[in-house]
Amino acid sequence: MNPRKLLKELNLLDKFLFDEAMDDPENAKTMLDIILSQNTNLKHPPGVVDFKLLNEVLIVLIMPFDLFGYGLYRYTFQMKCEEVPELKLDDGATRIFLNTRGKHPELVSPELIELLKYMEHSTDEVSEACESERIQEMHRRVCQIRASEKTEVKYMQSWEERIMIKQEGIAEGRIEGEKALLKSLIEKKMAKKYSAEQISAMLEVDVSEVENIMKEIQNEKYL
Repeated sequence: MNPRKLLKELNLLDKFLFDEAMDDPENAKTMLDIILSQNTNLKHPPGVVDFKLLNEVLIVLIMPFDLFGYGLYRYTFQMKCEEVPELKLDDGATRIFLNTRGKHPELVSPELIELLKYMEHSTDEVSEACESERIQEMHRRVCQIRASEKTEVKYMQSWEERIMIKQEGIAEGRIEGEKALLKSLIEKKMAKKYSAEQISAMLEVDVSEVENIMKEIQNEKYL
């Protein structure tokens, strides 16, 4: 696991800060407005599930690298028929892949380029260099998030949870490895016609555990 950044060092490409920032509808709207080059209307009343609002699905992935290798800032995909390319499936699903390091500024708006640069480097310097007032206002809100003691505590807790999950995963992996080794040893002893009691004594393992593993090995042979 990489060393933990300080909260004030996080950029919007960091998941924690992005999630915190997008909890603010103003930030979410600003980002979508710039990405889609239009005025979006977020229809998500708190606590209400309205499936009529699911007519259009937009999936946006923002990455600090070019996933497809064409040097574009934005790649937009919609469902098309492979046999008839001009035939589209009108399911309302759109997937947009954004590359913060694109090389064709003529194909997107200057504001989108500023947004992508700001997301990768969410600093005062980058914000001040932006001509977009919307990005500058977003930066002010991001600074408030990073300065919040409540958010700092939440960030520390999320990091500690990640460490615990990783440690549990390592422990589980070690246990699985030990079980696999024990199973292999028991299988070799079984091939030499040793009884469960004899194997238990040789490997210093409880006889009931040896018997269970022996049954498991025998069942696998009949599969």
